[in-house]
Amino acid sequence: MRAVVLREFGEPENLRLEEVEAPDPAALRGREVLVRVRAVGMCYHDIINRAGNLPRTKLPSILGHEIAGDVASVGPEVQAFRAGDRVATIQRVHCGRCDLCRRGRTTLCKEGVFFGEEIPGGYADFVVSEEQGLAKVPDGLGIEEASICACTIGTAIHVVRTRGEVLLDETVLITGASGGVGLHAIQVCRLIGARVYAVTSSPAKAARLKEAGADEVIVSPDLKFASAVRRATGGRGVDAVIEITGALTFDQSMRSLAPAGRLIVVGNLETRPVSFMPGLVILKELEIRGSFATTTAELSESFRLVTEKKIRPVVSRVMPLAEVAKAHQILFDRGATGRIVLQI
Repeated sequence: MRAVVLREFGEPENLRLEEVEAPDPAALRGREVLVRVRAVGMCYHDIINRAGNLPRTKLPSILGHEIAGDVASVGPEVQAFRAGDRVATIQRVHCGRCDLCRRGRTTLCKEGVFFGEEIPGGYADFVVSEEQGLAKVPDGLGIEEASICACTIGTAIHVVRTRGEVLLDETVLITGASGGVGLHAIQVCRLIGARVYAVTSSPAKAARLKEAGADEVIVSPDLKFASAVRRATGGRGVDAVIEITGALTFDQSMRSLAPAGRLIVVGNLETRPVSFMPGLVILKELEIRGSFATTTAELSESFRLVTEKKIRPVVSRVMPLAEVAKAHQILFDRGATGRIVLQI
């Protein structure tokens, strides 16, 4: 089969299209499902992974965790899927057995494996997933749009609703708002009835953020936006920050919070530590929460919202698998608003 193989961490050119051995359908075990990949979305996580900044990734590696395609074959214990079903994956497959899985915290599964890290990902003709990592793609939903639903809409649901507990009429600031998670987090917030302030460093992306539903766009090329947020909220600050950018904006996000506000961290584009004043957290009784990945139920909920036309998946461009290095460069250069999808 064709696969984009990363044999050395570093530049986009290190991603090379090769012929490798395909998974053997006869060797499928237990709940394993062989998927013929049709589309795979690209996330900034892939950029970080390619650079060698994710310690679980061992070389050689096949990246890609936003996967959609057709079931080619199933293992002997699979019950929910059969050959020909259209399916999409979540980012990280949980075991279903550990104490965290039994408590419903499947994104934190002790035995969980991430596509493109511990297991081969979707930059290939075929991928193997256990069935609990899959959801059926509804009829009528394009396969390119389906591929990004877990990591954009599903992640947005997880960070905004599950971890952020955003409520009607609350104010929410979203950093990195023009990316895949950001554009869909805007839509999830608006669906709840929250007021959304979207931050971007690029004036050229402001119109797309308004189109996605942001009530106010704060253009901040130097990412010093806290004072603008406070002005926009009458000096109060926001109830919640969806922190997608991470270290680059962490301090400004903390300073943008209202008393009793909460910061939900879902991304960190630069894998470096942050510093903050504990006194700010103490005196304003702020909360800092983490948000990681997506559950299968949240992926199915994403599909429902899309088919009911309550949320629109934003695919900025579709490119062939052979142009993966070019696609990585576009993403690294912040040249995409929404998701780039590779056609397999």
